[in-house]
Amino acid sequence: MRHLASTKELREKYNPDKILKAIDISYRTNYDKLRSSLSHPDNPLLKYNREAQISLLESAQQDNEGLIKEIADSLKDTVYFLTLSKKERTSVTQTMRSYHIELVKNQLTRIEILIEDPEIGSPKYGYDPTPKHKGINHVFEILKMIQKDLALEMEHWASLSRAGYLTGLQISMGKFFNLLNQLGMAQKDQITLVQRLFDDFGVDWDEGDRESIKVSLQKSAVEYYEKTQKDLRQISSTFLSKIFSEELVSELIQHAKIMKKRLRRF
Repeated sequence: MRHLASTKELREKYNPDKILKAIDISYRTNYDKLRSSLSHPDNPLLKYNREAQISLLESAQQDNEGLIKEIADSLKDTVYFLTLSKKERTSVTQTMRSYHIELVKNQLTRIEILIEDPEIGSPKYGYDPTPKHKGINHVFEILKMIQKDLALEMEHWASLSRAGYLTGLQISMGKFFNLLNQLGMAQKDQITLVQRLFDDFGVDWDEGDRESIKVSLQKSAVEYYEKTQKDLRQISSTFLSKIFSEELVSELIQHAKIMKKRLRRF
């Protein structure tokens, strides 16, 4: 049997923590610059706001501050990609995808090997009328659920197009565009907002005109975000069970959602 790299070995091979740390540092370093770009007087963002009940103690300025913070928080990963060159953006996406694909593939293989041997934890000797231990049965049922979820994740990776210099921006800006749509922001204003961000951060993308942003960035970002949200909603069907408590199933679903959100960042 071929050697299956452990998660620790894969982390040493791809060093994803270096990239994740760099994202955190970039966001902290560029946070004021990001807020300044979003709150610029020429920025269309301030024309929009959610319908909210504003108390006597609140002001329009406070409400705008809250909106800007929410939009800025949705761009945490994006800020990092905005500061990279085309080559660097492509490299980061390829590295993180390779790490996640190999991670899921190896975990899936390990689970399949375990499931192939029904006597793990309860070996039989000749004719053995002793029923399989209930706890062991539960372990196998949980492994089968995780197996199905990981198999679906492998299908997702297989369906993706080759990573390029826009991929990191497309994936990281999905939530951002979703928030703008919730605000009812017109598409022309969304494009203007993105253009200002690109100009302020000096993004390495000469083709970043309005039509290119609409077709190559916004459309792909929204489609990827909606696909991921759909997959997150369908996780509950993967973990349907008649033998486990609702509390345990809920915990399994939440764990699967956390993992999927982490995997889908890149």
